[in-house]
Amino acid sequence: MIRIAHLHKNYQVDNHDVVALSDINLAIESGEIFGIIGRSGAGKSTLIRTLNLLERPTRGQIFIENEDITTFDSTRLHQLRQRIGMIFQHFNLLNAKTVAANVDWPLKITGKYSRHERAARVDELLELVGLSAHRDKYPAQLSGGQKQRVGIARALANYPRLLLCDEATSALDPETTQSILHLLLDINRKLGLTIVLITHEMQVIRSICDRVAVIDNARIVESGNVTDVFLHPQHAVTQSLVAESNSFDTQLMLRADQFNGKLVRLTFVGDITYQPILSNIAAVSAASITILQGTIARIKDTPYGQLLVELNGSADEIVQVFASLDHHGIRHEVLQ
Repeated sequence: MIRIAHLHKNYQVDNHDVVALSDINLAIESGEIFGIIGRSGAGKSTLIRTLNLLERPTRGQIFIENEDITTFDSTRLHQLRQRIGMIFQHFNLLNAKTVAANVDWPLKITGKYSRHERAARVDELLELVGLSAHRDKYPAQLSGGQKQRVGIARALANYPRLLLCDEATSALDPETTQSILHLLLDINRKLGLTIVLITHEMQVIRSICDRVAVIDNARIVESGNVTDVFLHPQHAVTQSLVAESNSFDTQLMLRADQFNGKLVRLTFVGDITYQPILSNIAAVSAASITILQGTIARIKDTPYGQLLVELNGSADEIVQVFASLDHHGIRHEVLQ
């Protein structure tokens, strides 16, 4: 669906080059939800805005459906943007128009649809986002979550193949954020739509994304399946983002003098998460296994668990525990 090759973006500020993107290389598959995460100023907003050329790269190529969009003239660029929907952090609704009129607006300006076709499409989209009862209200009468639902419906009006989400939930409270994320996941599954979203919150990535790229200081520093990146982060920035979103007491891992045995982090992924494997290993092992802390949750549709345990026993006994963990496909990392 999307391939980004050696993308660079520089700005001129006070006659000096400021690097916003540096040698970005990414591939995004059709139908997936792809997340781009990073701190403020890392370059993620610039990156997502290059996908519809709201930001033109300094150099590099962006292929969408095997066409390099950086070569498009104004006519082809206009046609491209009609195939790409975009939703924004602050909604960007037309305050003088009703909900229905906001959704109708992108259909109207194309000139391609009759009034009857537009009305039918508006009805369909308001039903999809759960706002049929609010069609005649104005944005000032809506909650933040309802405004974002209008923004999503409007972005879908022209039957896009690609939906770009620019910090679409960062202005919302946690409960509303989850409802919007569930709506995006539902849209992805029902319509087969490719979604690219940017965020600074790992929880957003964990909830709905299939794959993720971590951007820092204008560069992609890590990318992969969300399960791999979230559970086994490699780069320091990724580790920091993950640490902020989980319940592990990282200081506990540093206080080694409190423990006589080995501190080990165990990671379970998939159905094995709900099986009593650790209990079974402990029942037949001469080593003692003490659970210090842990969590069981989901990454999108995949259950996972992480436990911090202390192992006490002889070297041979601990080796046997590790062998049993390996046999059951449980990853173990000795921390102290």
